[in-house]
Amino acid sequence: MNYMTELYLDGNNITSTLPPHVGNLNKLTMLSLSENEITGPLPSEIGNLNNLTHLHLEWNFFSGTLPSELSNLKDLTVLSLSGNEFTGTLPSVFGNLTQLAELLLDANKFTGTLPLELGNLSSLTHLHLWQNQIVGTIPSQLGNMYMLRDLNFDNNALTSTLPSELGNLVNLTGLFLYANQLSGTLPSELGNLEKLIWFGVSQNQFTGTLPTEIGNWKDLFWIRVNENQFSGTLPTELGRFKTLNWLYLFSNQFSGTLPSVLQNLTSLQAFSIYSNQFVGTLPSWIGGFKKLSTLYLGGNQFTGTLPSELSLLSELNYFGIDSNNFTGTLPSWVGDLSNLTLLWLNDNQFTGTFPPEIGNKLDLEDFCLSNNNFTGSIPAEIQTNWECYY
Repeated sequence: MNYMTELYLDGNNITSTLPPHVGNLNKLTMLSLSENEITGPLPSEIGNLNNLTHLHLEWNFFSGTLPSELSNLKDLTVLSLSGNEFTGTLPSVFGNLTQLAELLLDANKFTGTLPLELGNLSSLTHLHLWQNQIVGTIPSQLGNMYMLRDLNFDNNALTSTLPSELGNLVNLTGLFLYANQLSGTLPSELGNLEKLIWFGVSQNQFTGTLPTEIGNWKDLFWIRVNENQFSGTLPTELGRFKTLNWLYLFSNQFSGTLPSVLQNLTSLQAFSIYSNQFVGTLPSWIGGFKKLSTLYLGGNQFTGTLPSELSLLSELNYFGIDSNNFTGTLPSWVGDLSNLTLLWLNDNQFTGTFPPEIGNKLDLEDFCLSNNNFTGSIPAEIQTNWECYY
């Protein structure tokens, strides 16, 4: 056993604790015990495995604080402790593990602040701390992790502004800061992240406008800035995202009309801008989003009639235009959107009779048309089959 170099015991329903004599296996380079039911603390003897390059203990029931002896593992390139019940603060000695490429500590119960010493991990490519209880600011020293490709701090309690030094992370493809308490404006230096594919800062307290420099993110796949306090008009640079699939801007204070350059986003599958202050008529070019499955425009100040080009959105599943000032009759082509499961028309100024095609052709699960000026009776198909037709 003393000559064993790799030990894989993943997914074996192992219970009890990890015994201290694991430290006797000092020839190990790989120890993988993921997806078991191991409980208790991580023994300090783990620090005796000074040849270890990969330590996988994810998705168990480990608890307690991390032993400082982890800093002895100078050759460690992957430390994966995700999905456990570890507590306490992140030890500053992590900064000594300068060979680390992946530090995965998500879905635990870590508390305290981010140690400044994390900035020493210049070889790090993946840093996952989502779903913990980390507080305080994001240290500017993290801008030293030039190799970083994936930074995920979702679901913590981080505060203050984003350091401009994050713009140094030029290899970053994913920046995830969802559900924290971050505030201030987005630094223009984020425009340096030209390899960015995923950008998520939802459910924070960011303010100001979206910086024009985000137009440098030419390979962006999705952007989620919803549920903040962003304001102003949308930058025309958004029209550069030819590969964008999801654009989530809802629950902010954006205003003005929708810029025509958005018609370049022909890969868009989800366009959600509800609960803002957008005005004007609905542009006909939205009908060019042939892959669109989600279109939420509710809670704005749109006016006018629905453009007939919307009838081209054959993939649409969710269509919400409630709480605007749309007028005119409801066009019969809505009944041709055969994939619709949700249709919210309520709180507008639609007039005329309700087209029977909607009742005959669609299999809706969620439908509301209340607070309009429709006349006549509701088609029997709607009254019979749909609970929310009012």
